[in-house]
Amino acid sequence: MRVLPDDVLLLIGDFLKGHQDRYNLVFVCRRFHNLFLQLAYRAASLKSCQHLQSFICSNLQRPELARAVRVLHFDCWQDKPATGHVDIADEKRPLLTNWVRTISQSDEERAQWEQDLQHGVSEAWIALLLPLISNLRRLRLIYPKNNAYLDRTLYRAVNGERPTFRSLQEVSLSHLEDDADDTKGNFLPSQILSFFQLPLMRTLSADVVLESDSALEARGLPPSSPLTDSPSSISEITLNASNGSKGMEGLIASCSSLKTFKYQHSDSHLHAEGYQPSAFYHSLAGSKNTLETLWLDTCGHHLPFTIAGANETHDEWFGSLADFVALKDMRIRLPNLLDVRYQFEPSTSLSDILPRSLESLYIEGCKENTLLMLLNQVRMVLGQRTSRFPALRRVDIEGFFHDGEDYEGSGYDGSSSTTEKFIKPRVYELAKPVRNSCAEVGIDLFLRDRVCLETMKGSPV
Repeated sequence: MRVLPDDVLLLIGDFLKGHQDRYNLVFVCRRFHNLFLQLAYRAASLKSCQHLQSFICSNLQRPELARAVRVLHFDCWQDKPATGHVDIADEKRPLLTNWVRTISQSDEERAQWEQDLQHGVSEAWIALLLPLISNLRRLRLIYPKNNAYLDRTLYRAVNGERPTFRSLQEVSLSHLEDDADDTKGNFLPSQILSFFQLPLMRTLSADVVLESDSALEARGLPPSSPLTDSPSSISEITLNASNGSKGMEGLIASCSSLKTFKYQHSDSHLHAEGYQPSAFYHSLAGSKNTLETLWLDTCGHHLPFTIAGANETHDEWFGSLADFVALKDMRIRLPNLLDVRYQFEPSTSLSDILPRSLESLYIEGCKENTLLMLLNQVRMVLGQRTSRFPALRRVDIEGFFHDGEDYEGSGYDGSSSTTEKFIKPRVYELAKPVRNSCAEVGIDLFLRDRVCLETMKGSPV
């Protein structure tokens, strides 16, 4: 080892995937300590204010460690310290005080920040670290229900003079649960705007994004406006348990080359509004030439009523997908895929609305009484397989196909029942001819029921 140059040793260290293995290298000898300490800091998972305090001080003492950090996770964060405050060691206090003074823009802000750090306010500690890490590539960030520091810090990171986040490529945003009422917060589209403005950003995932004028009014904010004038480099957006009454238009329109869009609708928010599939069609129209993956309302949560009133509509059609010339992977609810409205047959056939490029189609929300209609539509697609759908390799149909007596007659709740459920044999018999026809042309057809766990194995997630 003594004759090997540092560059070779660092290459060897790169093959160690476990953080603990990399950390152990630091204690082998003095040379390894100086050489591999930066490697140990490359990926960090921070879980508490005390843990974060030590990490920040180490980075302040040795700026090369801060420059070495590439991956930062907060998703295992333990929000509340047992004592209700954080003990800051005397030798660390000057480091932290000077850093707070450096990144604060007023004496009032500095004083409040120092006070919240002492009281163990998670957001204050997390926001204290972010401006220090200049070469970050991947970030998993959590927000408290009420925040004052993170929005401000992110805004300054993008619009200020510090080069924070200029190398950031992948971001995942979620929320801490509020101990007071066991609820979580939500994001407004404007809150995640900063990430869309970063030059190297490619992937953004966020939980509970509310595109709602009533949510803006509740926070005393003006109606939403276009998020950014400059095109974003983000190519993949995932929005979980979200509510986009306007099709997330501002976020989607800002992306000049969007390749993946995954959206899960939820009505379980105070300011939720009804699902509007056609709004997403208009938002995604500018991505028809680039969009490769579209998961629309996957495993969504819909209520009969929202704060805006009744939440039932037969105008659920997304629109034709035929012009989405790059689309390969599609996941969508049956009422959003086919325009059935009040009729038993769709106004436009499945073969007329699917793009030629499609490879995988996953259809949710099918019922037994609509399965025959859907299978007939799939049969039409098979009839044009060679001429129009040469790339199609897989079709998944998911719905309520198990015994329905327990569900409606006895208050059956699939999530709590211990009885294993199975798709009814007659459903398989109904689908058998189409499944055989699919197999003959090299297409896999799967029937799935979310309650029948055995049928969900191998399902896309």
